[in-house]
Amino acid sequence: MSDVEGRQCIRCGVAEENALLDRCVACGKYFCADCAYRATGRRFCSGECARAFFFGETDDYEGDDSSGD
Repeated sequence: MSDVEGRQCIRCGVAEENALLDRCVACGKYFCADCAYRATGRRFCSGECARAFFFGETDDYEGDDSSGD
């Protein structure tokens, strides 16, 4: 089985043989141009991934319990 075989858009299900698929930079899932979520010149598989990429999923500094000593 090759790496290309079986890839499809996570939203509409179109196969890679029938459409050019992009890989989401936030989660790594594949999506087609018709289903892409566009934000600030980049394309993502969803709005959630766009928000996670630009703003992060959590605020790391709030959960940091290290004393720094």
